[in-house]
Amino acid sequence: MKFGKYLRNNMISRYEEIYIDYKGLKKLLMDLGAIEEERKSKQTKQPHGNNNNNNKNYILQFQASQQVSDRNSKFLLSVWNQFQKVDRFIQDNEKDLSSKSNYMESSKDAQLIISCIKEVEELQSFVQLNLDGFRKILKKFDKKFTITIGHEYFKNMIYSHFQAKISVLNYYNTKLSNIYSLQFGDPEELKNSERPESGVFSFCMDEQE
Repeated sequence: MKFGKYLRNNMISRYEEIYIDYKGLKKLLMDLGAIEEERKSKQTKQPHGNNNNNNKNYILQFQASQQVSDRNSKFLLSVWNQFQKVDRFIQDNEKDLSSKSNYMESSKDAQLIISCIKEVEELQSFVQLNLDGFRKILKKFDKKFTITIGHEYFKNMIYSHFQAKISVLNYYNTKLSNIYSLQFGDPEELKNSERPESGVFSFCMDEQE
């Protein structure tokens, strides 16, 4: 399954506008690729030989280097804007979950605790799906232009940050599950009885782009 379709199929509908704009980033990548191909085509048509042409070639090479830098900056800035959008949403919900988990410590309402656990699970799936999206679009970026900057950007700017968020959410999930278990038993029994729809998605998927 293509990731764009996988993303659409697994989105939590009420968060739809907050997910990574994978389709938009993919279109930008294709547009930048078309510009790159046009530049290379023009470059191969330039004559070679005399000093004037050598000087001209030097200028063209400098311009090409600047264009590559501009291309990388434009794409990575777009990725960064998407990252900030997603991260702001996570942070806002994280604060809310902190308050709710503290309140649940004294709650005797089983349904309320389960509802809060489901919120955590939905946010966990939201973070993971976006993490997959950033990884895949930056992998495409590297593959398109035969570079490694996308991998470095993902590793240093995105992966570690989102992994920290996942760890925090795992903490809240465990805390709330323990609060429920101490009073009512296994929370999975109540959650399973309320399905069909689950807030958690499977992230086992093939590597197709």
